[in-house]
Amino acid sequence: MTNVLVRVGDLLRRLLSFLVGAMLLAIVLLVCVQVFSRYFIGAATPGMAEISRLLFIWLTFLGAALLISRRELIVIDFLHDRLNADLFKRLGIVIDLATAVFLVMLIVYARHLMIVVGQKIAPATGLPFAWFYGSIVAFAGLGLFFIVERILTPRASAEREAAFKAAQSQGHAAPTESTAS
Repeated sequence: MTNVLVRVGDLLRRLLSFLVGAMLLAIVLLVCVQVFSRYFIGAATPGMAEISRLLFIWLTFLGAALLISRRELIVIDFLHDRLNADLFKRLGIVIDLATAVFLVMLIVYARHLMIVVGQKIAPATGLPFAWFYGSIVAFAGLGLFFIVERILTPRASAEREAAFKAAQSQGHAAPTESTAS
């Protein structure tokens, strides 16, 4: 069971890394096309601006979910040096549980918001506004998955975090997979 959880988590981390990068590239390309069409052709492209905004919202929330998986979204470093390893581990569990409670509340209220504004349509693209607010639900759901994964597979999570910090200190790209099989 835990092996499956770790594999799914690794797959989600790779997928999120790819999606965040692809969305960033798409935003850059869309904005470049917008600038070119507005200043050189003289044609406004409001649909592209709306798509860029939607991609930026999703990029932000999916990137935040990826940071939760790496335990980097909210970090208070000065406690790390002052607490012993056992106390810091316990504090990490308390922080994960508090974050999980917040994410559950976020899912409930974001879902309610999606129902309330779901009837509204974006003017340029015709997309329902629920697409914009769906990113909050996706963020909270993915964040909950990563917290559950971290709590149920502490050894694999610790190894992944150590590998990530080692890669960061050496200036390499961050690994997205667990080293444990």
